[in-house]
Amino acid sequence: MSRPRRPRRPAAPRPVRRREPTSVLRAGPAEFAASLPELLGFPPVESLVLVFLGGLGRPDRRLSLHLRLDLLPAAHDLEVARQVVAHLQLLRPAGALLFVVTEDPDVPVSAIRPDHRRPARPRADAAVRPTVPDLPRRALVHALVQELEVAGTATVDALLVRGGRWWSYPDVVPATGAGPGVPLDVAGSRLTGVAALHGDVVDADRDAVVARAWPTTPVSAELELACARVDAEWDVRRRRGGDVGELVEEGWAAVRAAVDAYVPGSRATPTVEEIARVGVALALVPVRDRALTLASGEDKHLVAAVEAMGADLNARLPDDLAAVPALLLGYTAWQRGAGVLAVAAVERSLCCRPTSMGELLLQAMRAGTEPAVLRAAMTGPEHADAA
Repeated sequence: MSRPRRPRRPAAPRPVRRREPTSVLRAGPAEFAASLPELLGFPPVESLVLVFLGGLGRPDRRLSLHLRLDLLPAAHDLEVARQVVAHLQLLRPAGALLFVVTEDPDVPVSAIRPDHRRPARPRADAAVRPTVPDLPRRALVHALVQELEVAGTATVDALLVRGGRWWSYPDVVPATGAGPGVPLDVAGSRLTGVAALHGDVVDADRDAVVARAWPTTPVSAELELACARVDAEWDVRRRRGGDVGELVEEGWAAVRAAVDAYVPGSRATPTVEEIARVGVALALVPVRDRALTLASGEDKHLVAAVEAMGADLNARLPDDLAAVPALLLGYTAWQRGAGVLAVAAVERSLCCRPTSMGELLLQAMRAGTEPAVLRAAMTGPEHADAA
């Protein structure tokens, strides 16, 4: 007679080890060169673009910051390099990619140089001695590499982007000449594909980006009348002793409903009356601060919705009510790296109605403050005006 088997105890669940995200630079410098318009939001022209990796505890191959500057005359190369590196004292990136975007022609230099690592300079007697074409703006690249090395940042690569082709400065030496370069593979760039998947907009040029923050379409008479009616209604309630807290809660409910309507994929369309109530509600400082806090969260869909709402209301509301929507547009644009749009939107906000919050954000953006630092500050926005 067989004995009954004892029921086995269920095995204790093994602790799930959460792997930390190890985002690495899977794209090469050539792919970054092909996707510069998606990275910046517009095709750079006669520009110096720097892409920084790592810093502040990030993995050494994670994208942390990018900068774009207009190319200045060669006489300012050393000062430009010093100013750029001076802004990286807090970030301290591990690596950098340099891109010189210019249509300048090659520069004839001597075919024989004792040290090819030094920047090649045109010779006065180039017509007599053997010369080869060298890449333009090498002195600027050399100055940047030196300044970055002193700051502890390694240069991953330095590329010239010109006429739909790219060249690597370290690979071009006076012994071989510049050569024809390599065509930009825009279609094969994974970064370009990711940008298209996220719906990132690439404007025609920098002026087109700035124009998105400064609407030119006049406000519709219907919306202007609705805003005046809602503002008068709330003003009467305040004058009759209405509870300000109730107005704040009512206004925040209108804003929160509007944010849900602007979430990517939503088919809801706010009415003119709803847009007017949101515009008037955002003029209340507690409601504005809650909106900034919502835009500082980890939910990317909500942050995108706040940006979409800010962009739409900034373009449609009267100037006296467009200040906060423009502020929200600038703040959310800065978080995703759209610096040109962010600064333009905050400047538009200050033009509509100067506020200490707008001044604070504009100063932070011009100083290159990290989005994470701004998000941390916005978790308690009631103190931001005092700051």
